[in-house]
Amino acid sequence: MFKNYFQLGWRNLLKNKLSTIINIGGLSIGLATGIIIMLWITDEFGFNAFHAHLQDIHLLMQHQKRDGTFFTGSSTPAPLAAALRSDLPEIKYAARSSYGGQQLIKTGDKNIYQLSLYADPDYFNIMTFPAIAGNPVTALREPGSVVLTESAAARLFGKADPMGKIIRQNNTHDLKVAAIIRDIPPNSTMRCDIILPFRLFEQENKDWIDKWDNNRLLTWVQLQPGADLPGLNHKLEKLFLEKTQDSTEHLFAYPFADSWMHGAFKNGKPNRYGGRFQVVMLSGIIGLFVLLIACINFMNLATARSERRAREVGVRKALGASRKTIIFQFLAEALLITFLAMLLSILLTLITIPALNRISGRSISFGFSNWRIWSGLLSLVLFTGLVAGSYPAFFLSSFQPVKVLKGVISHHKGGSILRRSLVTFQFVLSIIMIITTIVIYNQLRYGQNRPVGYNQDNLLEIPARGDMTGKFKVLKNDLLQIPEIVSVSAGTDNLLEYGGATDGIQWPGKTPDQNFSIVVSSIQYDWARTAGMTMVAGREFSPDYGSDSTGCIVNQTAVKKMGLKEPIIGTLLGKNPIIGVVKDFVCDNPFNGTRPMAFYLGTGAMNHFFIRLRDGVDPQQSLVKIEQAVKRSNPEYPFEYYFNKEAYQKQFDGIRSGQLMINWIGGMAILISCLGLFGLSAFLAERRNKEIGIRKIMGANAVRIWFMLTQDFLKPVIIAFLLAAPLALIIMQQLLHGIEYRIELQWWMFLSAGALAVIIAVATVSYQGVRAARANPVKALQAE
Repeated sequence: MFKNYFQLGWRNLLKNKLSTIINIGGLSIGLATGIIIMLWITDEFGFNAFHAHLQDIHLLMQHQKRDGTFFTGSSTPAPLAAALRSDLPEIKYAARSSYGGQQLIKTGDKNIYQLSLYADPDYFNIMTFPAIAGNPVTALREPGSVVLTESAAARLFGKADPMGKIIRQNNTHDLKVAAIIRDIPPNSTMRCDIILPFRLFEQENKDWIDKWDNNRLLTWVQLQPGADLPGLNHKLEKLFLEKTQDSTEHLFAYPFADSWMHGAFKNGKPNRYGGRFQVVMLSGIIGLFVLLIACINFMNLATARSERRAREVGVRKALGASRKTIIFQFLAEALLITFLAMLLSILLTLITIPALNRISGRSISFGFSNWRIWSGLLSLVLFTGLVAGSYPAFFLSSFQPVKVLKGVISHHKGGSILRRSLVTFQFVLSIIMIITTIVIYNQLRYGQNRPVGYNQDNLLEIPARGDMTGKFKVLKNDLLQIPEIVSVSAGTDNLLEYGGATDGIQWPGKTPDQNFSIVVSSIQYDWARTAGMTMVAGREFSPDYGSDSTGCIVNQTAVKKMGLKEPIIGTLLGKNPIIGVVKDFVCDNPFNGTRPMAFYLGTGAMNHFFIRLRDGVDPQQSLVKIEQAVKRSNPEYPFEYYFNKEAYQKQFDGIRSGQLMINWIGGMAILISCLGLFGLSAFLAERRNKEIGIRKIMGANAVRIWFMLTQDFLKPVIIAFLLAAPLALIIMQQLLHGIEYRIELQWWMFLSAGALAVIIAVATVSYQGVRAARANPVKALQAE
C-alpha cells in the first residue's frame, strides 16, 4: 500500500515538472537553512561538553557593588585557591590559571610565538584534556617543565619525539617538555598552545601574588559529588569577607556548564535569556520561520494545482477510495518531495558550510557518522513533510466526486483567506529581515565612520617583546634617526584596548555616588603628538618640566564625570596634579561610549611603542629601516608591527560576520517568499482563466489584465509591511538598546524595506500576469 502511494507520488512529480522543481527548490533551501542553523545550535550547546566532570566544575566569580549597581567578573586573588583547599571540604580540587598571551618559544633554529596559559597542576584534574605522552599534572608541579599541545609539538619539533627536549621561553627560561596533550577541541572556551607551570608565574609576579586585594586570576574548582552549591556559596562569601574585609565584594561559584550560554550577568543576576542563549534561540526561531516559509510555498503551489488534481480525486473516490486513503496519498507525495529536497539540501549544506566557517571563524561540520545529526535531520524531514503536506492533503481530499466530475469546484472564501494569510506571513518575516539588514548595515557604517579622536593615518605600533620593554629611550633615539619618522612614543597599553582601572582615585568635591572606575595607563613623552591626539586644555608630558613625573593627564569624560570645575589644570587627582586634558578618543569597543581615563608618566617598562610616519612616505621602505633599528636593540625576537587604522577596522569583523549571516538568511527567506508569491499568482491566474478570457474578448488590453492581477497580489505584501513595520521597530529598538554609540532609527529604513518588498513582489508576479494577459482567450473559453 505504501509502495503504491509513493509510486503514484513519483508519477505526479514527473507529470508536473515545473511545480516539482519549485517545490523541491524551495524546500531544499529551507531545509539547508534549517540544517545549518541546527548544526550551529548543536555546536553552541556542545561548548565545553567534552569535560568528563563538567557538572562538578565551577568558576569562582565576584559581584562588586559600585554606584548602587552590581558588576560581575571572574578575576580573583591568587591566595584564594589555597584557602579553598584547606577550609572547604566540599571542594575536591582547586586550581588557578592566567592567560600569558603570545610568548616566544625557541628550539633549535625555530623561533615562533605560541599562545600560552599558566595553570596549577590540579587544572588537569579538573579539566579533561587527554594526554598523549607524559602526565600533565606531574609536569606542572615543576617550574622547569612545560606541557605542549599536539600541534604545538609538531610546529616546534616536527615528527621528532618532543618528550624531554628543551624549549626556551621568551629568551628567559629553559623548560623541559614533560607532557603532550591532544589539541584543544574547537568547542572549548579555553584556547592555548602551551601550558606553563603556575609556579613560574608566581616567580615572575612576586610583588602582588600574595595579596588578597589584587584580582587578576581565574580560580577553578571541582566539587565533591553531591555538594550543596547554595551552602558552598554561603561559605565562600563568609570566607572572602574574612580575608579581604571588603563588604562590597561577594564571592560565589558559578557552574562552568552555564558559562558559555548564560555567562552574561545583569546587576548581579545571571541573564538566563540574554547573551549567547538569546542569539541561539533567535537563530533557531529564524531557522524555523524560514522552514515554515518553504512549507507555505508547498501549500500554495499544491492549491494552485487544485483544479488539475480535482478530477483525479473525483475519479478515485468514485472508484471507492476513502478520504483517509487520499490524505495518505498526498502526505506520501509531500514526504517524497521533502526527501528529494533533503538530498539536495545536504549538498547545499556541504557547499555552504566552509564559507560560513570562514566568515564566522567556527569549525562547524556535517558529521555523517553522528547519529544525533541524522536523527535531527530525520525529525526535520518528517516535520517539514507533514506540515507542508497537511493542508493540501485535507483540502484536496475534501472534494466531492459528483461535483468535481461535473467540473463544479467550490472555492471557499476561507481557503483564499488562508492562502493570502500565509503569503502575508511570509512577507512579514522577509520585510523584518530586510529592515534588520538595513539597520545592521547602517550601524556598522556608523561605527566605522565614528571620529576616533586621533589621527590614525601613518600611525604604526610595535609590541614590545623581551628586552625591548626596558630599552625605549635607546630605541627611540635610533628610530628618530630615520628621516621618514616624525615622532616616537610608548605606553603600557595600545591605543585600541586599555585594561587597568581603579575606583580608588580621590579628587576635590568627590561624592559617595561617584564611585566609578577610571582607566589608568602609563605613557611616555610625545604620546599625544605621536598618536595625533588633541589637547583641549594644558599640555602633554614634556622633558622640559621636571615636575611632570608627579603629574597626570585626563580625558574630557573624566572631567565631566568627576564634575571638575575651572581651573582644571592643577587640580589634584590623589597626589597628582592635572597638567592637561586630552580630547576623548575611541578605545576598546567602538560602539561603546568613552570611559573616564587618567594617564601618568611611565618610568618603568613600556609594552607598546608608537611611531608616526611622515605623510606621503612609502610605508614599506620605512618598515625596512624600522625593522633594522628594532633588530639592533632586540635581535632575538621576530619583528612585529601593525598599522593602527587596519587594526581598528578588524574590530568590526565580528559584526560583519553577523551581518553576512543575517543577509544570507534574509536572502533565503526572500527567495522562498518569492516562490510562495509565484505559487499564489499561479493559483489565481488558473482560477480566473475564463474571467481573463472574457475581459480580453470585451476589449481589455494586456496592460490592464496585468494590472488587475498584480494589484491582487500586492495586497498581501502591503498588509505584511503594515504588520512588519511596528514589529521590526520593537525588535530593532531592543537590538540597539545595549549599544551606547548607536544610530537613530529613521522612517526611510522601514519605507525602503517596504518598497523593496513591493518591487520584488511585482517582479515575481509579473511572469504570471504577462503570461495570462498574452494567453489566447479562445482556449480559455472553449469548454463553454
